[in-house]
Amino acid sequence: QNEYAKQLKELRAQDKSGKAHGKVFVRVIGLKSLDLPMPQQPTTIACTLNNGIHYVTTPECRLGRECRIDQEFELIEHSKLEFTLTIKVRRDPHIIAQFKANAPPLPPPAPAPVQVAPPPPSKGGGMRNFFRSSSPAKKAPKALPAPKTAMHQPPVHRVSENLARYLKPDGTLARAFISFRDIAPRCDTKLFETSYPLIGQRLETGGTMKSMQVGDIVLQIFRLPPLPGIPPEQLPQSLEECHRGLRHTAWHKNTYFEGTLTQNGGDCMSWRRRHLRLVGANLIAYNDVTKRAIATIDLKKAVTVEDDQDVRSSMLSPASGVSSRSRHVDEFDGPYGSERSFRLVFPQNQEITFFADTDEEKARWLEVLRALVGRIPPNPLWAELVWQRQQELGREDDTRLASPQLHR
Repeated sequence: QNEYAKQLKELRAQDKSGKAHGKVFVRVIGLKSLDLPMPQQPTTIACTLNNGIHYVTTPECRLGRECRIDQEFELIEHSKLEFTLTIKVRRDPHIIAQFKANAPPLPPPAPAPVQVAPPPPSKGGGMRNFFRSSSPAKKAPKALPAPKTAMHQPPVHRVSENLARYLKPDGTLARAFISFRDIAPRCDTKLFETSYPLIGQRLETGGTMKSMQVGDIVLQIFRLPPLPGIPPEQLPQSLEECHRGLRHTAWHKNTYFEGTLTQNGGDCMSWRRRHLRLVGANLIAYNDVTKRAIATIDLKKAVTVEDDQDVRSSMLSPASGVSSRSRHVDEFDGPYGSERSFRLVFPQNQEITFFADTDEEKARWLEVLRALVGRIPPNPLWAELVWQRQQELGREDDTRLASPQLHR
């Protein structure tokens, strides 16, 4: 029943190689609840992811209290995966003007010290100078005190409440820190949307900086586990591909209809009554006694679904042309006539005919089959492997819960 049965068996044999790495897809949806003074002029921001190895910046977008970024990153999973997301504002002229408005004024230049000229040297010399130098020095006259001037305290510089007050000199607004280990279970093979606080700073009076939360950043995260043996080009390359692939695989596991039909064609050389179940892209026949699947019809290979009554009516109408399938209305070799029969048509004129017990059952089968044939989504190999592993983990969890607990 499984189109990948052989490949999956081979891949499971490679599962213990330990060489494959998981992928982590991170989509930055945008910013919300920004509590900041917004400039009147259009202001541009960008988001940069840094995981210590890669440093990637998104295209620029316009700043707003609720702004959309919608950019995606792909990371390689490891045990210590951590990364930061930094929001930076472009230093346009109006932002530079805000920085200047918040810069403290330069202090006035200090007055130059008054230099006193040394006294002229004495004209006398010889022994007279010797005796003069050895005599006690006369006290120098006291200098007159300088006139007191009024001392003025410099005015306190008040910081303007603008966006630049919340920016570092290079334009950095805020950062969010993400430790993947904390959220790994919640995004394992499923889309996890969450928000992280944006931590920034604010310039206070006196030139000090105060850390604070300025808003939130909204993320979508998806973990794709290691899939040994699958070529890299067959793995999904985006979060959307991951989500779509798993959604399509889940589609292939659903049962859409079941009932009893009489079949002729395929593995039936004559008319045979069967219980059929439509599971994903497969029409599966089951044994009435054992309830096991005994035959599968792959609807991905079907070209169309034909109602024999419609074909017969069109052939009997004088206004219609001759159909390439006119051989089916020349005679109906079915034991019940053509009122409740229809057929699946495959390439090279291959077909399988079915007969329903009632008109209502036939109408329902036609409705479901026509909705599927030609519209069946692909079922990626990687997604099938992920689905099987999820089923195994679920069974293991059920076994642990069902096992009796040991009493102390």
